[in-house]
Amino acid sequence: MRTVVPRPIGAVSLLAPAILGLAIGAVLRLDAQEAAARPDASAAAVGADLFRNYCASCHGTEGRGDGPLAEHLRTQPTDLTGISTRHDGEFPFDDVVESIDGGRAIGSHGSADMPAWGDALSKSRNQPDQAEVQRRIDALAHFVWSIQKREG
Repeated sequence: MRTVVPRPIGAVSLLAPAILGLAIGAVLRLDAQEAAARPDASAAAVGADLFRNYCASCHGTEGRGDGPLAEHLRTQPTDLTGISTRHDGEFPFDDVVESIDGGRAIGSHGSADMPAWGDALSKSRNQPDQAEVQRRIDALAHFVWSIQKREG
């Protein structure tokens, strides 16, 4: 018995690889857009460690503003898990970065020039360069993004 392998014939068969390529490209673009709409997991993991070291004492381990020092502050720490909710479901990444790096004044952090943790993110034995400092700040922002309350 002989196996018959169908061969493509006609214009539709010749276009099938191109159509398939376009479909795959569209799916990949959607995946990239979807990925851009959520925090980077590896950066968030680095940010989680930084958060525990520099932020959890006031904001709490889960970012709800209930850290052990919160009751001793004049201004209660923000519940960081509701940032997206307060911004119509969108996480304002750049605003959060600006708040962390001291570019935006936050009452309980002190002046914009000297947040409560000072320049702890930029000082270490290795004296990181500005790119490393920015990486740490971005990692913290990705972590805060990762702990946002889910709607629904």
